[in-house]
Amino acid sequence: MSKDLQRPVPLDEHPLRRRTYRVPTPSIAALRTLVDECLFLYISGALVHGRPRMGKSYAIDFLRLDLEHRLPKLSVYKIRCTRSQFPSENAFFAALLHAAKHPAQSGASKAALRGRLVHKLRQVADARGDDRIVLFADEAQNLREIEYEWLRELHDELESNDLRLFTFLVGQVQLLAQKSALQAQDKEQIVARFMVEELAFRGIASVEECTAVLRAYDLGEYPAGSGWSYTRYCVPRAHAAGLRLEESGPRLWRAFEDAHLKAALEGRVEIPMKYFTAAAEAALLLSSGRDSETLSMDAAFWSDMVERSRYVMARHAGRSMLSAITGR
Repeated sequence: MSKDLQRPVPLDEHPLRRRTYRVPTPSIAALRTLVDECLFLYISGALVHGRPRMGKSYAIDFLRLDLEHRLPKLSVYKIRCTRSQFPSENAFFAALLHAAKHPAQSGASKAALRGRLVHKLRQVADARGDDRIVLFADEAQNLREIEYEWLRELHDELESNDLRLFTFLVGQVQLLAQKSALQAQDKEQIVARFMVEELAFRGIASVEECTAVLRAYDLGEYPAGSGWSYTRYCVPRAHAAGLRLEESGPRLWRAFEDAHLKAALEGRVEIPMKYFTAAAEAALLLSSGRDSETLSMDAAFWSDMVERSRYVMARHAGRSMLSAITGR
């Protein structure tokens, strides 16, 4: 086999097969800009909302890696907020300690857990040489008012220790209702700390965005600096002959549009990242087995990839669940 066609790593080790890669989207770019603006202007909190499966958790993981690369001294943490019938301050701070890779002591008091957390965050910040701490709270719509109060207390205690906490509440659209409810109750001490800025997070919403995200597969390389883009890795012969995934942007967008209309789905076409990447991954991985200089990805091919992504099935399932809840 020609050296130009010999893949540098086995397929099972490639991020595409292992689903451990991240590609930027317009909404991720907007969130990146928001995070940078908050850090620059010392805005301590922002609210990021969107429908389920739009890629919000994916975006958090992308931003964490991005911040670690661009601002290596920055401390960046992520917690996943779970909804419980009876919020527990011990459980709340234990979860934060876990995020900081500092396990809670069994049977420790609330004050001890909070003190342990502040000490750990201070220790990491001092070692890195940056007093800024970023916290991404995923599924933040599950937080109760009392948990916001605990978060506020942590924010204030860190500030008294010369540490600045920047909290990004990421969740579903219910977050907007929570903000309105807190404002109506004059809970400005919460809103002013964690909900100053707002960002609507959405899926892929145009042919231009579709094309731009596909381009990332043509540009992203593994191993880094090897010259082996994701597209080249999967279809080296077709790539050598000039095939690029971004050229399929209009065809993939039309395939999603057609599927959306054929299934009579409500609203405008807005493709959640989960199903978009599923279609792109299927296209590359399935094509790797039929790679040739004449390989093409025509409209019928992309219609099959959209079907394989389970986009329509998921939308129908979501609509059925909503009908069960609302009775409509």
